[in-house]
Formats: sequence, structure tokens, C-alpha cells
Amino acid sequence: MSRSPQLADTLSDRHNVDMKPNPAILLGICGGIAAYKAIEVASRFRKQGCSVHVAMTDAARAFVAPLTFSAITANPVLDRILPDGAAAGESAYPHLFPASRADVFVVLPATANTIAKLALGIGDNCVTTSALSLPPSCLRVFCPAMNVEMWRNPVVQANVRRLEESGWIRIGPESGALACGMEGEGRLADPSKIVEVVWQRLRAPRPLSGKRVLILSGPTREHLDPVRFLSNASSGKMGRALALAAADAGAEVEFITGPVPPENLPQGPSIHLTHIISAAELIEAAKSRFAVANLILHAAAVADFRPAGGANPIKLPKSESTMNLPLEPVPDVAATLNAEKQPGQISIGFALQTHDGLNQAANKLVQKRFDAILLNSPEALGSDSATYTWIQSGQPPEDWGPLSKIDCARRIIDRAVSLLG
Repeated sequence: MSRSPQLADTLSDRHNVDMKPNPAILLGICGGIAAYKAIEVASRFRKQGCSVHVAMTDAARAFVAPLTFSAITANPVLDRILPDGAAAGESAYPHLFPASRADVFVVLPATANTIAKLALGIGDNCVTTSALSLPPSCLRVFCPAMNVEMWRNPVVQANVRRLEESGWIRIGPESGALACGMEGEGRLADPSKIVEVVWQRLRAPRPLSGKRVLILSGPTREHLDPVRFLSNASSGKMGRALALAAADAGAEVEFITGPVPPENLPQGPSIHLTHIISAAELIEAAKSRFAVANLILHAAAVADFRPAGGANPIKLPKSESTMNLPLEPVPDVAATLNAEKQPGQISIGFALQTHDGLNQAANKLVQKRFDAILLNSPEALGSDSATYTWIQSGQPPEDWGPLSKIDCARRIIDRAVSLLG
């Protein structure tokens, strides 16, 4: 369901190897018994040469005094969302500074309460308002710690998944004896591990830096009249996951999407959105971008048919008798674009099949000049996860099994990096 706590892969590395000499680390301390371990985390970051700042929730102050963190970091601690009346300059805006200049934001111990607030965008304390003020390039990390039953609660897991799908990196929790006397998952990750993972992320190269990625996403619609259309149940979630994974890997992303809910659209400084409706509009928007793309990901679910002769300009009246609706195939988006594919360009497609999937996907791979194709089934439509099979030219099929779409997207980007050489 969620990412491994071993977070050494480079697909979500947000910083180049040419990192700042003194990266700014903002620690968000929450109210849990493990809050005392955050002292060591702050100390280790300080010894690494980082500029360390601390924001605390009201509950966190019950476990560790703000003075402790101030002494460790040599910076004032943010522990109140409303400053003193005499505050001036940046100190008058604790929800903005230093969050708006942070290179890394680490929430620890991330309690169930704070995870829920982060997932929903609630800002009611210094930690959660800081999270809302981070720059797009900031590496966001959360380190859960709580009772094992709380951790396993479906609501908590849904919020964890939502954060991860938004690009947050999770470290932990670990299993063992808990302060409440129970055994199981819920222990805060070791401070040395937290610092090591973040430091690796800061220093790791981004494998798609300097590359252009074109992503076609979401459904297309073929209108019958001004209010009716032919389409499908694509949600755009896979396209969004691909865009976030590609951007995290350093790419400039051109994202062309059919109609999807706003929450299924990716956001980021290197992601450029173009909205379309029909297959013809999709081809037109993609043509100019295709020529300069290093990697093309065909995740759009194209409506395969449209009314012959075009849409009726007025709403068709309802009739009690049978309606005959002549249809014609829409232009083949992938085949049209891939016909212009140049050496060095990599094009990866998707095949959603209800039967004979391997053979049909393999045929599609050849006919549409894909370098690889991902086979899935109707269960993928609108869901957060599905079962996938990777099919690559000259290679036996690989059964990836069930994966969340964000994990599948990271794996696709990993393979694309290899194909690009």
C-alpha cells in the first residue's frame, strides 16, 4: 500500500548534486512521546552544517521545552501561530518564515492528528501553517510515530497514502516495543536514519535533469451534441502520478490532459498543463511538444469512436423510439505521434484489456511503435491501485503485480531512465 521506509531510490530526489552548502532544514515537532528524539535529529543536522529551524505544536511543548531546541539550533523556535503584539518584520509572520525559504521540511514525530491536517491542508498551528507555506522545491518528509492500532486505522492509512501521493516522503514507522506497552509498528525511525535518508536525498543526482517529458493523460470526450458525449471512466490519476514522478526526477513536464477533477491534476514549477477535450485536440496539442520530448508517456484513455459527421450543434431531442447513432473511429493518437518518433526518443504506452491481454498488448507495442507498454485491466479506472504487467521490446513480460499508481509511476520512470541511457 505504501512506500518502503528504505528510501534510497532517486526517483523523488528534489535536489541536484550541486546542493546548497548550508541547506535550510525546518523541523516540525508534534506532540508525541518520541518528541525527545527530535533533539538528536536537530543536533545531527546542525553538525552537518545545515541551518536548522524548529516549529512546534502546542502539544509538543508538553514533551520538550522550546528552549532546548533553541539552544541546539541557535535559532528562535516557532511555537505560537500568533506573534507578540510588538513583533515586526519576519517575526510578525511565523506561518511564512522560515518555511518559505526551507529546502527540507521534516515532521517528527508525525502524529495521526498532524498527518490528517497535512493531508487535508489544515493550518491551525505553527507546524501545519508552515507546511502550507513551503516553496514547491522543498523536500517534504514525515516520520510517523503512534500506537500500533492508531497506525493501522484505515483513516490514518488513507491520510498517509494521500501525503505520499502528493510527493511527501515517509520514513518509518519501525516495529518494536511502544511506550504504551504494546508491540508493533509505531516507533519513530532512528534519528540517525532520518538524517541519513534526508542527506542522501539532498545529495543525490536527479536522473531526468535536462530532459523533457510529454505526458498524455485523462479521458477524451467526443460530443454527440452540446451536452452529451462519448467517453470513459479514466480519472487521470495515473497521469498525475507519472507527472509527479517525472518532475521529482528532474524533468520538465508537458502535461496534456482531458477533463478530470482538479485534485487529479499535478502541480509543480516544472509541470506545464494543457487542457483538451477531444482526440483531435489531443493530437494537435501534442504535435509541437512531441518533437522536442525525450520521453513520451501515453497514459490518456482516448474515446475510440465519435459521431460520424461531427457533433450535432443543438441538443438532440429525447425520443421514445430507437436512435441510430452512426460512429466512426477517432484518429489513433499514439500511432499518429509515434510515426514521427526520432532515434533517441522513448515512447511508452498503456493497454487496458478485458481479455487476451498479453497478446493484444504485444501487438499494440509493435503496431504503434512503442518502446514499452504497460498492461492493466478495467480495475485501474478511477482507482488508486491496479495490477500491472510491463512489456518491453525484445524482453519477456514482467508481472509487476498489484501496485499503487504512484509506486507504478516511479517504476515506469525508473525503466524510462534506463531506456534513455
